[in-house]
Amino acid sequence: MSTRTVWIDGAKVTLAPQALLGQGGEAEVYDLGDGRVLKWWKPADHPDYDGLPDAQDVARRRLAEQPIKLRALPGKLPAAVVAPCGFALAGKKSTQVVGYLMPKVTGVSLHSLGEPKWRRDHPVAGADVVAALLALHDAIAELHRAGVVIGDCNDLNVLVDGRRVHLIDVDSYQFGGFPCPMFSERFVDPRLCDPQQLVPVRPHDEASDWFAFAAMAFRTLLGVGPWGGVHQPATAALRVPPTLRALKRLSVLAADIVYPRAARALATLPDELLAVFRAIFERDQRGVFPRVELERLRLRACSTCGEEHGRVRCPACQTAAHLPPVLVHGRLRWSQIPAPGPTQVEVGSVAPSWLSAGSPPADGTSSVWLGQGALWRATRLGPERIGGVLAAQTRAWVGPRLGVGFYRAGGYAAGFVFRPDRGSLDDRVVMPKLRGQLVDADAVIGADRAWLFLTTVDGGRLVTTCVVVGADATTLACAELADAPWIAGIAGACAAGPHLFVPTDDGIARVEIVQGTITQTRTFVETAPLIGAGDRLSLSPGGIDAVRRRDAIRMQLT
Repeated sequence: MSTRTVWIDGAKVTLAPQALLGQGGEAEVYDLGDGRVLKWWKPADHPDYDGLPDAQDVARRRLAEQPIKLRALPGKLPAAVVAPCGFALAGKKSTQVVGYLMPKVTGVSLHSLGEPKWRRDHPVAGADVVAALLALHDAIAELHRAGVVIGDCNDLNVLVDGRRVHLIDVDSYQFGGFPCPMFSERFVDPRLCDPQQLVPVRPHDEASDWFAFAAMAFRTLLGVGPWGGVHQPATAALRVPPTLRALKRLSVLAADIVYPRAARALATLPDELLAVFRAIFERDQRGVFPRVELERLRLRACSTCGEEHGRVRCPACQTAAHLPPVLVHGRLRWSQIPAPGPTQVEVGSVAPSWLSAGSPPADGTSSVWLGQGALWRATRLGPERIGGVLAAQTRAWVGPRLGVGFYRAGGYAAGFVFRPDRGSLDDRVVMPKLRGQLVDADAVIGADRAWLFLTTVDGGRLVTTCVVVGADATTLACAELADAPWIAGIAGACAAGPHLFVPTDDGIARVEIVQGTITQTRTFVETAPLIGAGDRLSLSPGGIDAVRRRDAIRMQLT
């Protein structure tokens, strides 16, 4: 990655890769170390735009138009909006603006709060979630009063810090004579779109912001978007493809929709609030989202099962059935086993550990760690350096016999593998071109290969790319998964030999590489009544263990 420099407040500033906080399709964000961050717009010659002449033209226009737009921002914006506080110039005597400064804020994206796996690993009190949604409601209302429409209103541009929210990417807002051409497929108002495809043909407006707010609130509260689930009508010919569900106003609340098991039950929310969502998603009701319905929402934990709900009686306990200790279904035999404690990850074989920066974990969860621009292992003689990595930009995981990781900066991505017990880092892994903002990364590690899952958002679309890496650093397969039915369960998958076993709402799916293609080769339908996409699998002697929402089971095919 080449060194980049800008001029801020009359001083030359080097944009080091170690200071990179994140990047999206249009810009990179750097920590300036003084309480401010810089959003640096990618120029036309950025590696992300190689071979994309249209994107290069857009980048040139952005650099010419965005400074004018930002200077025209209304002066009184809501406190939740992270507004510009200065500009970065291309040179000491140059007048060309190449980015803008903002106060540095902290928080987790609202997108994460709507992810079942993230919420499972990072419990957040329901009252705090509702308070954050109310704060977002207030911020949107204040922006509208100031004559500003967010336009590309999505949950990746909202950071949640306790009960507060921060709205970022103000340079994409719509106001005055500056339209917002961007949109996110998951939150775009279908009322504005072409009847044949989910692409806006009319400009954003205040009503579309409120539609996006409703979609974000729905996903945050229930763990599924308004167009989630699977449409399975009695007549297969009447099935509506996922890409057309929004255009047909066929929401997850409609009939013939198979509701995802990983999501919270619809009955979690009061009927009045569900009716508001139904009117918005299915009958095009628009206007300011009724704030009072969120004010009335009281999410509290059930004293019996611990599930949060907003009802008089717990819907989970009402539908829960007592499970017999052993059940045989065809060739499948299963039994309940002790559920893992709060610090355990899996019941059976050890799950790959995500490595964070710092010193060796005091709890002994891993003997490998990241620190000081390198990967380290613990030995009897003390810390041993495995190999150099890009500080603050590296993500890595380690299993019992194999580790894998990657770093990304400046339009380039580099992958590596290593052994946790001996040897050096092998950085010959060929990574795919990753465009846009990296939203999530996960890994499933077997004895001789690792399955990397990288989720990015580019052009308003979430795309998950799977890279299968061998222990010898060869890339065994690489593909965008698009609408593969097993994507929702990758966070709970486990590996055995050449196979990946993934929990889905249709049962455990077996995925493998066939002639260089990542393919689902089998579904164990016997497990469908027992397993959902939100469960976590691990290997056990002679079978597979599954950690479910409230218990754990061991399954064996006899």
